[in-house]
Amino acid sequence: MNKISRRSFIPLLGTAVAGASAVSFSLAKEFAVNEIIVPRSLKKGDSIGVCAPAGGIKSNAEIADFKKVLNDLGYSTVFSQNIDKNIGYFSGTDQQRADDFMELIRNKSVKAIFFIRGGWGCARMLEFLDFEIIRDNPKVIMGFSDPTALLNAITVKTGLITFHGPGGNSTWNEYSVKYINELLVNGKTLNYTNQHGDLPIVTYSKGTAQGELYGGNLSVLSTLVGSNYLPNWKGKILFLEDVAEEPYRIDRMLTQLKLAGVFDQISGLILGTFRKCLAEDPGHSFTLEEVFEHHFKGANFPVFYGAQIGHTLNKFTVPIGAKVEMNSVEGSFRLMEAAVGSL
Repeated sequence: MNKISRRSFIPLLGTAVAGASAVSFSLAKEFAVNEIIVPRSLKKGDSIGVCAPAGGIKSNAEIADFKKVLNDLGYSTVFSQNIDKNIGYFSGTDQQRADDFMELIRNKSVKAIFFIRGGWGCARMLEFLDFEIIRDNPKVIMGFSDPTALLNAITVKTGLITFHGPGGNSTWNEYSVKYINELLVNGKTLNYTNQHGDLPIVTYSKGTAQGELYGGNLSVLSTLVGSNYLPNWKGKILFLEDVAEEPYRIDRMLTQLKLAGVFDQISGLILGTFRKCLAEDPGHSFTLEEVFEHHFKGANFPVFYGAQIGHTLNKFTVPIGAKVEMNSVEGSFRLMEAAVGSL
């Protein structure tokens, strides 16, 4: 994929439309989706939009706490209209949640959108989003867990790089904030290597690979199989993480990806944290590591487990849609180009 900025994207699309005798507008839009769009880097004083595209907050203290986190980092905040609503296990109807997100997309003063929590619900609002408007208003969009559905869908449908990183109810410690600043503010081409000895690296298949990075929460990603919100997996680097799922459930979801042909197409696999993924009855279960061995030991693509991605105290922020190179022996991966730019 080629990388273009928002500024160069408009003339490109205009040129395609001008040549309508040779290329239809629909083909021009299809061509645009095959281009990577990088959002503008963040700077102190920027306004961050915050919405709840999935689960509802437990108390208004969550809003106040996240506001303080972002203010302390030097940003102002804009909270969506329905962020304090609760309807069942959602923060509003599917349409309301989609409208809240789209309003922040349209708001020219908002330079980034973060999510206050995960839960469940992002996949249900995808049909209500206007991906053309999202593409025409590129900005940093960051979250993880259930927002896996939203992040991957946006990158697939628009070419805009999105970011798998902390949400409002995450731990915004020095380690995690460092990766946000280096990636989203300073625009560095980061080398991701575990620090502090939080997680040992386990290599299931040795090697190096390059490809565009896609993935996120395994439970969420597996539910999107068969939809048009996931990429063509050929040559991609896939990353996965999860929390509080028993080994047999992890096995079941990995088998779903296998049967869907995902593992026949990817060029590499990065397994992040799988916190609390323990068997309720250990005497009648494989361990998580044994499940990974069943699926990936001796795979024909590099695989390692233990990257600081997901539901963990010290977490990486990684760009979905960006090109990376991974090394499964070292348990590392690096960006091959900046994921943000100046527009």
